[in-house]
This record gives sequence, C-alpha cells and structure tokens, in this order.
Amino acid sequence: MVTPQFHLSAAPRLLLAMSSAAVLAACGDDTPTEAAATAPSTEFRRLVVSDTAPFARVFEAGTGVRVDSMGGLPSRITYLYTAKGRIAFAHFQTRNQVSFIDGGVFEQNGRGVRQAPRLLGSFSDQTPIHGNYNGDMVSVHFDGSGNVRFWSEAQVAAGNTQPVLTVRTGNAHHGAGMSNGDGGLVSASIQDPANPVLPNGVVVYNRQGQEVGRNTSCPGLHGLAGNAVGKLYGCADGALFVRTSGTTATFQKFVHGTDPRFGVGTVWAREGQDNFLVRMAIRGQPVSAATRAIGVAQVSTQTMLPVTIPGDELDWTAELDHTGRFAIILGRLGNLHVVNMATRQVTGTLSGAVPPMPTSGAVLTPFFAFAEGVAYMTSPTQGRILEVNISSSGIPTLARTMNVGGTPERIALLGVRETRSLQR
Repeated sequence: MVTPQFHLSAAPRLLLAMSSAAVLAACGDDTPTEAAATAPSTEFRRLVVSDTAPFARVFEAGTGVRVDSMGGLPSRITYLYTAKGRIAFAHFQTRNQVSFIDGGVFEQNGRGVRQAPRLLGSFSDQTPIHGNYNGDMVSVHFDGSGNVRFWSEAQVAAGNTQPVLTVRTGNAHHGAGMSNGDGGLVSASIQDPANPVLPNGVVVYNRQGQEVGRNTSCPGLHGLAGNAVGKLYGCADGALFVRTSGTTATFQKFVHGTDPRFGVGTVWAREGQDNFLVRMAIRGQPVSAATRAIGVAQVSTQTMLPVTIPGDELDWTAELDHTGRFAIILGRLGNLHVVNMATRQVTGTLSGAVPPMPTSGAVLTPFFAFAEGVAYMTSPTQGRILEVNISSSGIPTLARTMNVGGTPERIALLGVRETRSLQR
C-alpha cells in the first residue's frame, strides 16, 4: 500500500483564519464617485463561457454584451466551474494546466465592484480532469500523477495561485478528492489494485496528513459532490456517503430504493440542500428508461429514488439551482424540466428549449450556471445562451436568448449571485 504524502504550501494553512479585509485588500481601492448610488446585484454578474476554440469569452449576464474574449489559451477549456462565484477554475486537460479567471465583478463591504476581467495565472500538473468544491475550498484531481491539490477560492482572488494543500496518492488513476466545508478534513480516492483506471474507495485525512478513516466498499468509483452535510461518491453498486465531524469520519453506503443493480456515476450538490442529485444506471446495460435515471439520494434514509420525467424522456444533463431547492434536468429531446428536490415531482417544463441530443456523431453538451431565481444554459449548436427564470414554485420561463455565436459549451457565473441592492 502506498502511503499518501502531504504538502502544505507556505500560504496560511487555513484560510478561514484570514480576515475578509485582508483578502479584499488586493482588489484595489475602487472608491465610488457616488457613494449614495445603489444598483441591483444583476449589474455585478458576468458569464465566463468556454468554446471549442482556445478562448474564454466573458459576457455581462444582465445584457449579454461581450466584455472580453481571453484569447491565446493553451487549448479549448475541458472543465470550467466556480465555488463561490469569485474565480472561475479552467482545466486544460491535454496541456496539463489549470488556470484561474477573475471575472472582475464582486461585492466588497456591501458595494458592488466592476473591474476588467483578467487571467490571474496557471498551475501545472499531469492531466487535470475533475474539479470539485465544497464551501470555499476547490480540489483538482490530476489523473496523470494521482495528486489531489486544494485551493481556497478567496486566496486565489487575493493573488495566491499556489495550492494550499496537496495529497499525493502515489498512483496515477481517474479519481476525485474534496475538502469538507471548513477545510479541516480532506478526502481522496483510492486506486483499485484490480482496476488501473477507476478507484474502489476513499481515504480521509486531517490537515497534518494523518489518516482518520478509509473505506474500500465503492467499486468503480466515479462521481463526487459535497455539501454542508457530507460528501457523496458514486459507486457501481450505489453510492458512498462520507460524513465528517471534528476529527473523525464515518462512511455509509446508499442503495437504490427498489433495485440494487443501479449504481451512480454523476453526483450534484448545493449549499443549503442536504440531499444530492444523482445519475443512476445499471452499468454495462444498453441505455434506456429501464437502466438509467436521474434520482435523489436522501441522506436521512440512505436510499436513492428516481425522478419520473414526462414521457420517460432520458436525461442529457442536469444540475441543482442556486438554492438547491430545484433540480434542473435537460432531456435528450431538448425539453428542460424543473424538479422539486423534496417531492421528486416535476414542477414545470420548458418544451423545446434546445435541439434534441444527436443520436450519432459528435455531441456538444449544454451546461448550466445559476444565480438566484435564474438559470443560464448554453446551446452549443445554436451559438446561444438561454436565460431561464425559475419561479418560487419551480416554473421555468424563457426570459431571454443571447446569440453569442461560436459553440458555447461550459459556463460559470461570477459575481453576486443573490438578489439584492448594492452601493456602486
């Protein structure tokens, strides 16, 4: 057994000890000329959008006006996401690089700030594929080296682009790691000796590199997301729930409510929602409504139950909205469904939101970004971004279509995601 090695950066080990004033000091003065003026938070939101070409376009979320194109990137972006909406993490898998994009919009002491977007820097390691976040902590698993590296989003915004922690698992494999919400404990996947590709379990460490728990009952591990309650890893025979408390970790296996053949391959989570959205499937079987489903993993019962989509439409992609109350599911026929996470019932459908998923050839998948009460969805084949309002009862309404051109794929919303007024 390879003993993982730890490395703590020279930066402060726990960002939580930093004051918000120290973090924001690097953002400049930006003294407003009209201190009494206020503006809605929608003016302090931007969309970072990837493309099949090697650039990242930045648009004003409120108007669709392009702010920047950020050309000259090493390749197309293969993964794009944000933890708190301050920094976008962009993966360049084939170029062994992760870059950090500052959208230039954020809140500072109750005041909205608008600056020019900029690329803050990059970090290199072998084959960054999956990235995850929980609270402020972002983790990237580098498949080619087996390293799991952790960043604080706020610390990156303050100018420190070096990871605050590195777990060296010792073996190259396709895996995932994550911090718990307060950053005190971290987890990493364990390579399966019988499978050189997928892991079979999880090990949890404290920030001193000491192992506090492990579990190897997750064959074919794939998929991970976390919230304030815990972390859920997908397994070929269900899902593995990792809960941490203080300096200890416990493990619980979740299974399908009626058919134990179903495993989990993708997991979604959101702060404020204790349960998880999961993609379940009977691995090795042809894809059909009988072998694949989107479901809700319920922490209280340790079971997973499917969501019934009208017409048994198969899912194409999915996410949780800003609050975590609703799941947003795009079906393969191009219909956008909103599902109440508490009841697993469809609350509304936007029919024909995008063209149907191709049945052959290259498939460009739409992606989502969220602010309070609104979802943004890319439509790569149409060169569009759709702005969809989600009512408090879960009814979707198309508010606006942005014709941005190109092939917009992954998307991240940076800035102030909650609805309120800010000083200019």
